[in-house]
Amino acid sequence: MKKIILIIMLLLGFTFGLLAQNVKLAYIDSNRIMTECNDTKEAQELFQQDRANWDKQIDDLTAEIQRLETEYETRKLTLSETGKKEAEARITEKLKERQTQLENIYGEDGLAARRNAELLAPIMEKLRAIIDRVAIDENYAMIFDIAAGSVLWAKPNMDITQQLIVEMNKVE
Repeated sequence: MKKIILIIMLLLGFTFGLLAQNVKLAYIDSNRIMTECNDTKEAQELFQQDRANWDKQIDDLTAEIQRLETEYETRKLTLSETGKKEAEARITEKLKERQTQLENIYGEDGLAARRNAELLAPIMEKLRAIIDRVAIDENYAMIFDIAAGSVLWAKPNMDITQQLIVEMNKVE
């Protein structure tokens, strides 16, 4: 409990210290930047083209499954038991193939997620460079991202992490 109070006091002292100095703080809205940035719009168009191709692959498999099911239902009465099992096995195999394709494309760390990250990486690098330049040019002490609730840039001398670690590790 004493450590928590100490941390709160340190943070309050840090905040009041910032206010006593003429410290410039700023924030951005990364969601708005990503929505309104021309680079992002281009990346979204490329991603949508890729997505249309992926969706077509899935739709083609779905159509093949429907064709196999329709064919099976039409011929079911005339098929031998072996023929029925073979037809059912082909349908099951196509269903599994479709599910695997869905997971490979849209699953966690799938093709879509990797492609999205690939398209956004240069945009994020450009944004990071611009934030760094503006922060230094305009003499900001910190820049926050209101969308993410995080600090994007801070003067290194404002970092009191080590001081807090020392205080936390003090034996009472």
